[in-house]
Amino acid sequence: MMAALMILCLLLTACSSQQITIKVGSNNGTIASTSGSDSTGSTSTSSDVSGSGVQGVHLYVEPDDGEGVIISAINNARKSIWLEMYLLTDRNVISALEDAAHRNIDVRVMLEDHPYGGGSLSPKETLQKLQYAGVKTMTTNPQFALTHEKGMVIDGQTAYIMTSNFTLSALGGSKSTSNREYGIIDSNMKDVQAVQNIFQADWNRQTPTINDSNLVVSPINSRSSLTSLINSAHKTLLVEAEEMQDNSIEQALISAEKRGVQVEVILPKGQIQEGGNDSNSSGIQAISSGGVQVKEDAKLYMHAKIFVVDGKTAFVGSENISIASLEKNRELGIILADSTAISKLQQTFQQDWNISMAA
Repeated sequence: MMAALMILCLLLTACSSQQITIKVGSNNGTIASTSGSDSTGSTSTSSDVSGSGVQGVHLYVEPDDGEGVIISAINNARKSIWLEMYLLTDRNVISALEDAAHRNIDVRVMLEDHPYGGGSLSPKETLQKLQYAGVKTMTTNPQFALTHEKGMVIDGQTAYIMTSNFTLSALGGSKSTSNREYGIIDSNMKDVQAVQNIFQADWNRQTPTINDSNLVVSPINSRSSLTSLINSAHKTLLVEAEEMQDNSIEQALISAEKRGVQVEVILPKGQIQEGGNDSNSSGIQAISSGGVQVKEDAKLYMHAKIFVVDGKTAFVGSENISIASLEKNRELGIILADSTAISKLQQTFQQDWNISMAA
């Protein structure tokens, strides 16, 4: 009996460690998994709470750092560039991707094909232009309401997790509008592998398995991760966001204020929608009534999406504070605990706070 049990255990162990591989097809075909943790599973898994935060990352700030950060990354790629993006209209970035394909770099681009505010180039035009240069292209996974992610992986070694699209207004090249944006450059292999897994899954129309509690991914764990992050605040909570349109997050901010946390929120200057209302007006009213300090930035368009908790932990990513963003879209963000990056986030927030006006 004991020998039979030992054999059964060995068989079960072998089964649990078995890897599933997706075969590589043609240019727009499936992408092979590179490890057993790749995005080939049938269910999404992730931590229910936010991680402790990644260290050793680099933060850049827009419009201050400009498009050079992105173009340099693309130009220095040696093997591969995988890009999953909501908007790609900056012609200099497009040219850099074309040049990379001409250098026989494996360039793959996924774009949302029904974005709001598409700009000068439609996704179809951009993808066709890239295809002519040899870039492998695909529209994003239609299972999501929108793919609003802004993620890029270079050479399978470095992940870019951003609040910004690749547009002139996002990367400091517009003469009329400049956005406040942030980007995290992350070479921690656990994070890089997880971002690659998401790309592979979305490219292959699969569902990723995510074993990285520092990643914040919609529609998988964004709501729980951000709520957990807000609830962890003891002294200060700084928020820059484009939208304030989710009652649950609003109530979490109010609860933080009521337990003695100093909560400060910066939103864009009111955007008047059809009917004459600011889309953020009800959210602003709710959190203001709950004691949260709210300002609107009239100088830069506040497209950023950040939380800074007690000066020790932060979130940077594509997630807006809205039901659609947290529950229906593909979004990507990250929790960080890198002191240099967080200090820069705080300094930039303070600059924005000083020039913003009370909502």
